[in-house]
Amino acid sequence: MQRGYKILIIGAAALAAGIILTLSVMAVLKQTSFNIDASVDIVSPSKSIFKTSEVSRGTKMAIGINSKPSDIPMNLQIIERQGLAKILDVNFTGSLFENFMPNRDGEDTIMITNLGSKEVSANTVLGNSEFFDSNGQPKIFLGTAAISGIILSFVSIIILIVGGIVLLIDRRRAKRMERKE
Repeated sequence: MQRGYKILIIGAAALAAGIILTLSVMAVLKQTSFNIDASVDIVSPSKSIFKTSEVSRGTKMAIGINSKPSDIPMNLQIIERQGLAKILDVNFTGSLFENFMPNRDGEDTIMITNLGSKEVSANTVLGNSEFFDSNGQPKIFLGTAAISGIILSFVSIIILIVGGIVLLIDRRRAKRMERKE
């Protein structure tokens, strides 16, 4: 088998793998509503900040809060709008990572309260728990896989072009050899 054909087969296989990888990641993301909200807020002593988040019933959500200075006591409450039922009520210092499951579709209210006597900077990340690991760090597999699939597809197109050029050069070389004989 000529080397041009071998390069074309490798390029086609790489293109197929890149397309399959990209489409499979997109299928996973399509099934999951991708909703991550991040913010940094200053919370005064004995005051609260309020946030709202759009949630879907049965979708496992996660919230992570990192406060500075880390020795100030804080409180997190997540309240369903309808009925004002508390889904979560947690006291913490420093950092917190919690999962929760909304009982209804709609908006939930997130209330972060400074229980201390000093001002606190609260870095908050809220989103689907599928995008966080058990330590509260974002999972990077899906993003990496999607980018890898796209890069693999572009590289395979270049391989296909090179394979086509090599195939043409080999054919011309073979025709010249036949003429000389």
